[in-house]
Amino acid sequence: MTTYAIKRYSGISPNQGGVIAALVTILIWASWLISMKIGVGSQLSTIDLAVLRYGFTGLVLFPVFIKALPRIRKTPKRYLSGIVFGAGLPFFYLSSLGMHYAPVADAGLLITGTFPLFVSFAAVAFYREKLTQQRAWGLVLILVGVVAILYLTALNTGLNAGVDHWKGDIIFLCASASWALFTVSLKLSGLRPWDAAAWLCVSSAGILLAGLLSGIWEITIMTAPFEQTLYQIFVQVLCVGLITGFSYGFAVRQLGAEKTSAIGALTPVLAVLAGLYLLGEPVQLAAWLGLGFITGGVLLASGVRLRKHSLY
Repeated sequence: MTTYAIKRYSGISPNQGGVIAALVTILIWASWLISMKIGVGSQLSTIDLAVLRYGFTGLVLFPVFIKALPRIRKTPKRYLSGIVFGAGLPFFYLSSLGMHYAPVADAGLLITGTFPLFVSFAAVAFYREKLTQQRAWGLVLILVGVVAILYLTALNTGLNAGVDHWKGDIIFLCASASWALFTVSLKLSGLRPWDAAAWLCVSSAGILLAGLLSGIWEITIMTAPFEQTLYQIFVQVLCVGLITGFSYGFAVRQLGAEKTSAIGALTPVLAVLAGLYLLGEPVQLAAWLGLGFITGGVLLASGVRLRKHSLY
């Protein structure tokens, strides 16, 4: 659907549509973090979850992939690779692995909260973009938040022998860097949201299929309780695979990466609250401090001005 069609038939401007898409995306992101935490404690393996996320979604989007193939072939290979490796199996594996060690609050803070830091690094290092003073201060606040989380977590780990909380935080930072690669590649590729989602899911499904046929991986979906599988299908396939596959790309296209990440600053807040009230995970001091610094830093780094209708 074109931006002209959205405005014509809904009365919503492209920018307003982008804001709505970004808000839908962060709600689903928070739900996805919860589902991943539940998933690692269920009878479903990481490969099972990945098959649901990319395999099922890849089947649904395969017709879109075929239709978009001429445009995909014209896209530089480095951007296509960045999309697949940034938001595909490596990102999924890192997110799942981190959940074995650290709570949902840390995942929300360190995955979705710090990727503007990695995006900005890539923009400066590889594309020679200049940082504004406001953006630089925002990145400093994000960095302070990350250091606070890692330091206080390491301190707590030192006081509690056998606690591997800090490992999860490091893994989440690696997942954030992976997602930043996806975001930059998505923006520079020029692919339409559905085209990019189809390329991501079909390519990842192909990698999964090769691994399953060669015996590298095994799936145990059939032996897991039906309600666990049904819940993950709803979140991984419908919400994350299909809805955010479009909504995130649409938001980035309409608002730009900066404003989209500004709205995305709400994701860590939702993740902290969801972990506390839905999973009963205690929120440690490190998470509260990180929440304040990282959320404020993302807002500043995104270039948001404190004026009415700044996002519109």
